[in-house]
Formats: sequence, structure tokens, C-alpha cells
Amino acid sequence: MRTFMVALIAILVTLSLWGLSKLDFFENFERSTLDLRFRLSPTPNEADSSIILVLLDGGSMDVLPWPLPRQIYSEVLNMLHCWGTRAVAFDILFDVPSVYSAVEDSIFGRVSSDGSTAFVMALLQREGSKIPDNAIIDIPVYSTQLDSAWYCTPPTQMIARGAEILGSTSDRQDPDGVFRSVRLLTATPEGIAPSLPVALAWLALERPDISVNNGILSIGDIRLRTSGNCRLQLKFHGPAGTYTSVPLADLTAALNARATGQPCPVDTAMFNEAIVLIGYAAPALYDLKPTPYSPQCPGVEVLATAVDNILNENYITRYPSWVSLLIALVISLLAAFFLSSLSRIPLGALLAALPALLFLVVSLLLFRSGIWVETVWPAASGILTILAGGIFLFSSENRRKQEIRTAFSQYLSPDVVAQVTEHPETLVLGGDKRNMTVFFSDIWGFTGISENLTPEDLVSLINRYLTTMTDIILETGGTVDKFEGDAIIAFWGAPLRLSDHALRACSAALRCHEAHTDMNRLLVQEGYSELFTRIGLSTGDMVVGNMGSSKRFDYTVMGSTVNLGARLEGANKVYSTSIMVQENTFRSAKNEFIFRELDTIRVVGQQEPVTIYELKCRQDEITDDLEAVLREYSKALTLYRRGDFKDAERIFSGAGDPTSLVMAQRCRKMADDYTDDLDNWDGVFNLSSK
Repeated sequence: MRTFMVALIAILVTLSLWGLSKLDFFENFERSTLDLRFRLSPTPNEADSSIILVLLDGGSMDVLPWPLPRQIYSEVLNMLHCWGTRAVAFDILFDVPSVYSAVEDSIFGRVSSDGSTAFVMALLQREGSKIPDNAIIDIPVYSTQLDSAWYCTPPTQMIARGAEILGSTSDRQDPDGVFRSVRLLTATPEGIAPSLPVALAWLALERPDISVNNGILSIGDIRLRTSGNCRLQLKFHGPAGTYTSVPLADLTAALNARATGQPCPVDTAMFNEAIVLIGYAAPALYDLKPTPYSPQCPGVEVLATAVDNILNENYITRYPSWVSLLIALVISLLAAFFLSSLSRIPLGALLAALPALLFLVVSLLLFRSGIWVETVWPAASGILTILAGGIFLFSSENRRKQEIRTAFSQYLSPDVVAQVTEHPETLVLGGDKRNMTVFFSDIWGFTGISENLTPEDLVSLINRYLTTMTDIILETGGTVDKFEGDAIIAFWGAPLRLSDHALRACSAALRCHEAHTDMNRLLVQEGYSELFTRIGLSTGDMVVGNMGSSKRFDYTVMGSTVNLGARLEGANKVYSTSIMVQENTFRSAKNEFIFRELDTIRVVGQQEPVTIYELKCRQDEITDDLEAVLREYSKALTLYRRGDFKDAERIFSGAGDPTSLVMAQRCRKMADDYTDDLDNWDGVFNLSSK
């Protein structure tokens, strides 16, 4: 019921936001995130190196006459033809005759006709010239709506008749003033007029057939999936300067060098088979346009991006709105599931935010592949689901917790009740078999210490000790089973299921040992004796639940794994160790903690041998000295198990730490016991006491 209600909230939130997603606020925010995606993932290496810009920039204007004689354009164009360019396009509107001479225009038109040359024209809705024949391409159009224009402002007649094709750059920016797409085709009374990028690509591809069908623009073998009114969403590869550019003044210098027989200052090889766009870059010429990368980018570079996108079929495809709706529903429902699956609402909210965060990462990866998925409102639907669902859960959670406290406080300890209150679904009354880690601790020689204390001091000391140890156990997610005098029994993995129960238990054992060391310094200052605690950890299957009679019972653990933990606590005194664990605990925690393999033993009451380990420290706390001791101990242990007791005793003695000295003493004894009877040695030491 809890999950169903939050899921219903998620669906209502998503549908509401879907209805609001077309508002200017969401659209403008979405465009801003699109620009951010561009800036986060520039791809300058993907820019087509065969596209070259010839720019009339500020430096060129400083050295060339203005207005620029069209003779210069004619000579530059002729030189480009000689250098082997595939196609050339002028993003300059030559709509008025030359101020120098009409002959200039005639020569310019004639030179243009010698190669594949395109010129720009401006399309108009109202008064203007008739659209020329070379501004029209025979394009079959099926089931596609196009923008329309009725008139145009073409180049002068003498220039226009030399152009193989005219293309339009008449276009509109997005509502926020940024150019992110380009119109490819326009319907006119005379036929279909291409944009300048389409015209230039058509020339570069050697004039293949063009058609439009259901939003797919085909240019020869190229297929472009366009958006409404045959627009192409541009994939910008970087900021201004991404494409190779040459100042126009450098080409005029090349003309002068050719005329005087001097070396050419320009690398002519790069123009062979190149696609060249000639246009303005100087701020004074007012052809700078805002793009996702920059508020001022030469308009000719925007056209170069469009040509690149067309020729390489590398553009942005925006998924339709129903895909965004589906994604938003998935995000919101996942958020609802995670939010409601955890009883801790703050933790559930953090987990519930993951689908939205993952979606943002995936959307960026998809964008790098040319796919634009709306991110703002789908991600917002997940966030609002968390807020609305969290409010609902918080209001109902308080009522449920109070009911659970009332129901369980009569027969469970307050610590267990607190956890069951948070996760009631995890408690199986009567016993549940689980994989868990159990903790046993005891103070060595505490009976002798207590005999020297007054009852009041004894109670004060034991309460102080147990409080310190218990706080650590609870902080690491453990459950304190019971206290038996100075001994503590605890476990991890119930009532809450914990996949990392062994790690938590090891962490708690080390923290208890550290806290115990700190506490000893204070005890000595206060006149008490030092306390030495032994800890045993055992990981494996055990039964957890309510154990006892029908009138009095405890929430506790039982099983052979539990018994082994108790035996390991006592075995510490045999090996002069503080924290002993069995093999399952070692395997579960070895990646984060340092262990020493101690021995293979049979504990009292169990026939199967077990390999035991000493928990030393965390991985990042190991020292060179400790590493050396562990290395020597391992060598000696190998010899010991092989029955080479003398050599083992020598290495154990050299290691020098208390555990190694215990093993050295054992080796001396066993060297005598097994002098002639090594066949009976199986490498397993039998403990004789608990």
C-alpha cells in the first residue's frame, strides 16, 4: 500500500509536469542545459578538416582597401579553383553593383562559372526580386511541411548568372536569441530553394538527387532526420575557431607572391579537394551570431557547422515528447520505489535521487552520440516525486512507528525496538535463519580485578566499560544481545539485514580495542587496574529470533557459528591475541582489513578444524614493522604445518611479537613430541579448554 500510494503520486506529478513542459520556462531552461551539454563535451577533433573558412577579419580589413574591390574576390576565387577546391560558397550578399566598375561584377560572375561556386541570397516574405532559376533545385517533397518565402534579394545579375547555385541563409534563432538549428529548404512560388549549407553540400557531393519524405532529407546516399519545417539541429564541435580558417589578407598575399614569383605564404595543399566558405569575421561587419559556445561567433562558421553536419551525417537528433514522457515516468516510478522501499526516509530520498542523477549522466552520454533527450522536466518530475512522496511518507511514518513501539516494547529490548520500528518488515518472529556475524568479548582476569574493588567502584567501572563498548557496537549497526557480567554478546545482520555485517563487526572490534586503550590511560590515572579485552568474531549461518519460554524470551542468536564465536574469544588467551576471527569473517573483510593467519585448530565441542585469524588493523594503517612480522610469521607457519618444528621455532622466535613467541614455545615442545611420529601430525592443533 505504501509503495502504491507513492507510485500514484509519481504518476500524478509526471503528468502534471508534462502538461507544463511546453511553457517558456521549461523550454528556455532546456535550451540552457543543451548549451551546457555542448560545453561539457566539445568535440573539436570531429570537425571536418576539409572545410576551410576564408575570413575577412579585422586584420584583413586593416591591410585591404574598403569597400573591398570585387576584383580581389575574383582573383582569390580563381586561385582557389587552381588549387583544386571541391566547392566554394560566398556568405557575402553582393546585392548591389560594384562601386568601382561594372566590369568587376562581370569578371566575378565569369570566374565563378569556372568552378563549383555558390552564392548567398536573402529570402523575403514581402517585396523583393523574383527568385532566380539557379536558386531552385528539383526536389520531390512528400508529407513534409516547409517554411515559405515569396521573394528574394539575390546577388547582382552579372554575379548571379555565374553562380552554379544560390542558397539562402535567411533563418531565425531560438526564442532566447541563440542559433542552434538551421533551415535546410524553403518553399517558394518557383520551387524549392535550398539553404546555403545544402547548396554547398550538394555541390561538394557532385550534384546528387535530393528528396524529402516524412521529415527525412535525402542528398544522394546521405539521410538527415530533420525536425519541424525541415530544420536540422546543429551539432557544434566547439567555439569559434574550431574549423581551419585563413584570413583573406593571407590569400591576397599569396596572389602577390604568385605575381612576383615569390614563395607562397599559404599552404596550398590544404585547399586541394577542400570545401571553402568565404565570409565576414570582423565585428564591424555585423555578421556575428550567438551559439551555445559563444555570444559572438562568425555567421560563416555556423554555416560551416551545418555543412559539416550534413556531409558527415553528424548532427543532433531530438527525441519526440512521448519519449520524454516515458523517461519521466520511469524516473518518477523508480524514485517512488526507492523512496518507499526504505523505512529511513532521508536515506530513501538519497537513493530515490539516483535515477534522476543517472538519467542526467546518460543524457550527456547520449548527447555525445548526437541524441538530445529533454532533461529538465523529466529530472524535475523525479525530484518533485521525492518531495511529494517524502511528505506523504513522513506523515504516515510517525503513526506507524508509534503503533510498532506499543506492540513490541513489552517483549523486546529498547535497542531492538528502535530498529524494528524503523524496519518492521525485517523481523521474523520465532526464528529466522540468516548469514550474520556474532561478537563475543570478555575482560581477561576481571574476577581478580573485581575482588579489589568496592561494590560501588565495581558497578561504576563495569558500567563505564560496557557503555563505551556498546556505543561503538550500536554506531556500527550492531545489536547488543546481552551482557553476562563483563562479557558482551552482539551481532550484525538482524533485525536489519546487512550485506556487510562482517565488515561492520571488524570495524567495531578495532574501534572497541582503540577505545579500550584510551580508557586504560584514564583508569590508571584514577587508580584502577588496566583492563584487557578479548574479542571473538564468527561469520556464518545462524538462527535469530525470539528464544525462550512463552512468558519470557529474548531476541537472540543460536547455532554452531555462534558457539564458535564464543570459543574464539576464549582462544585469544592461548595465542596472546586480542581479536580472533574465523575464516568466513576473514574472507568477507580481507579487502579492507589486515589479518594474520594464526593456526588451524579444533575447538572444544566441534570436530571440524577451523582456520583462525587475528584482526590487526585497517588496510591503510599497516606499518613496515607489522608487515615484516606478518611475513615472518607466515613463513614459520608454513614450516610448522609441514612438521619442520625446529626451523619454524627459529623464525617464530626471530619475529619477536607475543603470538610468535607462543608459537615458538609450542614448536619446541612439539619437536620433542613428534620426533619419530610425524605421520600423525595433520597440522591441526586441538584446544583443550574453552
